[in-house]
Amino acid sequence: MQTRFAHISDVHLGSWGGTDLKQLAIKAFNQTIDRCINKNVDFIIISGDLFETGRPPTTVLMEAFRRLRELNKKNIEVLVVPGSHDFSPSGNTMLNVLESADLITNVSQGQMENGKLKLNFHEPTEGVKVTGMLGRAGSLESKAYQLLNQKQLEKEPGFKIFMFHSAINEYKPEYLKRMKGIKLSYLPKNFDYYAGGHVHKQDKFHEEDYGHITFPGAIFPTDYRELEKNQHGSFYIVDVNENQIEIQTEKIEVAPITSIEIDAENKTPEMVEQNINKEIKKREIENSITLLKIYGVLKTGKTTEIGLNEIRNKIKDLGATAVRTNINQLKTKEYQEFDVKAGDRKELEQKLIEEHIGQFELNDKTDKEKQQLTKQLFDKLSIEKEDGEKKKDYKERVVQDALKTLGIKKELEKTL
Repeated sequence: MQTRFAHISDVHLGSWGGTDLKQLAIKAFNQTIDRCINKNVDFIIISGDLFETGRPPTTVLMEAFRRLRELNKKNIEVLVVPGSHDFSPSGNTMLNVLESADLITNVSQGQMENGKLKLNFHEPTEGVKVTGMLGRAGSLESKAYQLLNQKQLEKEPGFKIFMFHSAINEYKPEYLKRMKGIKLSYLPKNFDYYAGGHVHKQDKFHEEDYGHITFPGAIFPTDYRELEKNQHGSFYIVDVNENQIEIQTEKIEVAPITSIEIDAENKTPEMVEQNINKEIKKREIENSITLLKIYGVLKTGKTTEIGLNEIRNKIKDLGATAVRTNINQLKTKEYQEFDVKAGDRKELEQKLIEEHIGQFELNDKTDKEKQQLTKQLFDKLSIEKEDGEKKKDYKERVVQDALKTLGIKKELEKTL
């Protein structure tokens, strides 16, 4: 048996909203499809998050339809599993529309038999069998994994590919430690290739009783940290020759990254601006995605006194394709002094709770229990965003912790 396929994940078409980076994400998608065609792949697998949302903008849909139709005409089948971003809050996904138009095949299909989930196999080319599991927000798919009929999957003969959209706990890098995932043991054994997604980091692993466990990374960074850390997008071209597997990394770079870091420690806003202007003159700005990070505690003044809008415009005038700024670690002396007086804040919180506790409609709790619950909620909602943590992961963590405190986490899971 001989075949070649592309393994793509985390396309996130429609990411970056209405910004200039949105077009770069679409450009990365087009480069990826062009590369697949030029490499003469037999089929393409997309392991989750083709779209940024379950209801992507019309312009994004039109581009996706155009390229998928082109692949269809060239007899290059596209196999997918839905990712956590592919679903709308109501549970709908545009992938259903694409599948009804015969532009993709969703391989995460199966049925319950004797209390077990039996997945179906799909054969994109002779000798290759593909199946997989979808991904959901908060790794809620982990419950479905526990229902899998693993024996049925493991006994299936042939060259087998298992697609999934989940982090694997045993392989998570340190900076993704808070990302929820599944255990390695949840994956069925005896597959030749495990096509992972969800983790926007390129990686390959191999374990006894498992074949190649792979994560190709996103084809375009989806936030500031990824732009800074990953620099570019990627996917895999996989060649199979008589069960011998060769995995080739394909780099997708739509624009170079120029990073500028400014230490504002004990400086005035004017001094910070001067340092930024000096650094801009030293860098190759034209046609790049310019990242500007400012950190430290200002000597005087406010962070808003740094003319970021003017600086961004200056960088764009120098020919930058896009500009992104990060001042998450920039503080003022006034902020620091306020931070230190935590005791005063707690005292104020206690007075406010005692004054307004009667407005809580919790008939099964005493006023004292209501006060304790409110304090716990304050603590959960005051958790700070960790360095490198994505906004959506931070938001989900805070919401999940708050709902757990309220004792309604199970109800949330039913709606997701």
